[in-house]
Amino acid sequence: MFRSLFVLGLLSVFISGCATKTITIYRAEKPSFKLESFFNGKVEGWGIVLNRNNDVVKRFKVNVEGHFTADKSSGKLVEKFFWSDGKREKRVWNLNKTADKTWGGTSDGVIGTAQVVASGNALKWSYRYNLILEDSFFNKLSVDFDDWMFLVENNVLMNRAVFSKFGFKLGTVIITFKKTNA
Repeated sequence: MFRSLFVLGLLSVFISGCATKTITIYRAEKPSFKLESFFNGKVEGWGIVLNRNNDVVKRFKVNVEGHFTADKSSGKLVEKFFWSDGKREKRVWNLNKTADKTWGGTSDGVIGTAQVVASGNALKWSYRYNLILEDSFFNKLSVDFDDWMFLVENNVLMNRAVFSKFGFKLGTVIITFKKTNA
């Protein structure tokens, strides 16, 4: 009996240690991040993709152009990626404000609706994405993105997105964004 309770206690400590942090811990951080302000207009970004061993496997530049309705209740982000291997990719996000600091987003490749929450200088995106795989047995793989953005200055945004399958980390995307018409 004591052994079972001990194992159960250790398991609960392990599980709670793996819990995802909540975005509200950033609520007092400045400058305050508003998705509809930062991404309204033109934004440039430079990034890398790391594999699960933290080796850089790809580099890219991304140009983002955003447009939001006058009441800031919905918007569209058009992302154009220029990969280091010469490939080009375009992704369009359709965003709808669901509450004061929350958004829902859809895009080709995204399964369902991305959940987007802001607090302080942070923005957290959570979504499942059909990742296209090159030189692999699988054509595409459905992965979960845990995507965090932090506004470090009014025109500079840092982004770290970890993608995983069944809870196992497969890689990380790191991007630095700069608003060009700030």
